[in-house]
Amino acid sequence: MRTARSDLLKACASFDATAALRDDTRYDAIAARDTSQIGRWFYAVRTTGVYCRPSCSARLPKRENVAFHESRAAAERAGFRPCKRCRPDREASP
Repeated sequence: MRTARSDLLKACASFDATAALRDDTRYDAIAARDTSQIGRWFYAVRTTGVYCRPSCSARLPKRENVAFHESRAAAERAGFRPCKRCRPDREASP
């Protein structure tokens, strides 16, 4: 019993509430297609294997299928390919 409790306490201690809040804010930016976030970070959809800009006009993915990346390179290292709709691998037009 003591082991299960200590495991639970370790799991709670390792939970990063700030990162979870940041991810929720990022997901809200995706839903709003927020152009002010372009170039700051990218999101990837696990079910499609694609990464996008926050402003991509593609259908909104389910939250549980989304992963966030700080750069295009990080998304590509994680095995995602660029979206053919928003072209995150190209420079953003002004």
